[in-house]
Amino acid sequence: MRMFRLVAALVGALVVVGTAGLVAACGGGTGDAVPDSAGREVVLVTYESFALPERAAAEFERRTGRRIRVVASGDSGSVLAAALLRAGAPDGDVLFGVDDASASRVLSEDLLEPFVAPQVADGTVPESLRLPGELGELLTPIDTGDVCVIADREWFTGRGLAVPSTYEQLTDPAYRDLLVVQSPVTSSPGLAFLVGSIATDEAGWPEYWSRLVDNGVRVRPSWDDAYNNDYTVSGGDRPLVVSYASSPPAEVVFSEGTRSEPASEVVADTCVRQVEYAGVLRGAPDPEGARQLVEFMLSPEWQSELPLTNFVQPVVPGTPLPPEFERFAARPETVLSLPADRVGASREEWVEQWRTIVE
Repeated sequence: MRMFRLVAALVGALVVVGTAGLVAACGGGTGDAVPDSAGREVVLVTYESFALPERAAAEFERRTGRRIRVVASGDSGSVLAAALLRAGAPDGDVLFGVDDASASRVLSEDLLEPFVAPQVADGTVPESLRLPGELGELLTPIDTGDVCVIADREWFTGRGLAVPSTYEQLTDPAYRDLLVVQSPVTSSPGLAFLVGSIATDEAGWPEYWSRLVDNGVRVRPSWDDAYNNDYTVSGGDRPLVVSYASSPPAEVVFSEGTRSEPASEVVADTCVRQVEYAGVLRGAPDPEGARQLVEFMLSPEWQSELPLTNFVQPVVPGTPLPPEFERFAARPETVLSLPADRVGASREEWVEQWRTIVE
């Protein structure tokens, strides 16, 4: 079953709207329409699996006169790397999809101009989601998602094998050759899973990964590769995959009525909370439109569409959730985490150490 060809993360499960290149779409924004901006476009640079909330985008265009054009390619890690190479001469106006584990990278090349949506300063968005220090003046939180191991419940039931419940159990020989993960070098959920393993055992995580390798873990470059090609729910041969706590409701939504219950379940004790941010690119062709778009991404119109377009949780408290999310999206009370500044200081060292073990 390939329903998740339409979904991706993060993360991010998310609906795929773009391939490497340009994706045209209608826009969104704040305030009254600005006559001088009519017919203009603001360019949103993001990952391939991002889905533009189209009703919100149309409202942005109505208010500002600007269409949103999406430039989408690769996973979030590769998008950020490409943006850093073009710092000061960007491909667009707004960068979206930077997560808390990779946020400190934006400082290395002076990638963004200072701007945070006013909803962050006025308390509309919880202060806990704002990044510390200089990053808090550059990046606006837009959504959250829990990166977790998810399991094909039907596969395990059919074989009389219990679904694993912890990171440690993934190294048990009973689960040999059953897990597929993403590379933290190129993938946002892959980096989140690595951070989760470090948060579980900071001293012993390298030895843990050695045991995962010995137990046959498969590593793919992106969420799409792992979920759509290797996960058994999508027709692959691995019944355990690093994905999102929102994958179960996505399975129901994209089953076209063939499922009333999801095939997957979330291994709750493996979840890492991930926050996605947007920022205004330094040198943006339309910095005014960029600021309007970042602000609009926290509007009720945009936030309310996020669950069923990108399968993430809105950051604005009180945003109504669709029934599928209310019923099937796991929201663990406790999640694995490390402070963003701690991750920023050690991320490159961790990733290089991971590469020596796995690659």
